This record gives sequence, structure tokens and C-alpha cells, in this order.
Amino acid sequence: MQKHNFSKINIINFIKKQKPFLYKKFGVIKIGLFGSYAKGEQFEDSDIDILVELIEPRFQYIAGLQVYLENKFKKKVEIIRMNESDNSFFGENIKKGVIYVKWIYFK
Repeated sequence: MQKHNFSKINIINFIKKQKPFLYKKFGVIKIGLFGSYAKGEQFEDSDIDILVELIEPRFQYIAGLQVYLENKFKKKVEIIRMNESDNSFFGENIKKGVIYVKWIYFK
């Protein structure tokens, strides 16, 4: 993949602009950035870590969202569903460092 220098602000702003599309296409009802990009500690080879809540946890939504974001950012994107992160030490650490995009539910 090509080298692109994204910051957490760039990523959050992109997601904010895409909210209606992300809801309609992938069923995203809540989304946040975590990991190295959220902390501002990313390296050139860092992936972008995204925490999502979906209307339905369908494989095609998760896979489609990952491909869509990887194509837009030209970087590896790791998608974690919120319920996958519940009730674990890993999940608690994710939730402490998540920057949520303010969300409006679109119907």
C-alpha cells in the first residue's frame, strides 16, 4: 500500500463526513478510533484500529467496511466489534483509549 500520513484528526474528520454512508452501506451505528493513531503514536507501518457497533454483526458488513476504509486510507485497517471487546482485559483497554465519533442515528 502507498505511504500516506494520516493523523487522528484526519481519520476522525473523514469518518464524520461519511456517517450517513457508513450507516446505510454497513449498518454502522457507533464508531471510534483506538490504538496508536488515537494516541498519536503511530508509525509508518501502523494499522488503523477501529471499534464499531453495527445494527447486525454480519460478516459482509465488517468485511465491506474494512475494505472500504483500507481503500480510502491506503493502510491496513483492523475492525473490532464492540461486543467482541466486552468483558475482557483487552476490551477494557480498548474502551479506555477510544476516540468516538459523535454519532447521529440515521433512519
